[in-house]
Amino acid sequence: MAGQVAIRQRENSFRDKFERYIARDRHNADLRRKALTAITAKMARVVHAVIKTGDDYRPFVKEPVPDGRTPLIGAVRA
Repeated sequence: MAGQVAIRQRENSFRDKFERYIARDRHNADLRRKALTAITAKMARVVHAVIKTGDDYRPFVKEPVPDGRTPLIGAVRA
């Protein structure tokens, strides 16, 4: 249910991922189900990272990381 709410919001990384996932065939129910499962897994990773680091959730990463990877929630603690 949380995944469905997340993809209905206007601007967030969950909706962006969902839209990219279903871009091939927007009306394919199987593809939409798989996309929703991918969103649910992403949400679980983000929640885990937020709890683990104690940082605030930021829906989009604004700065690149030196090693080229994209962190789940943004900046790394020093």
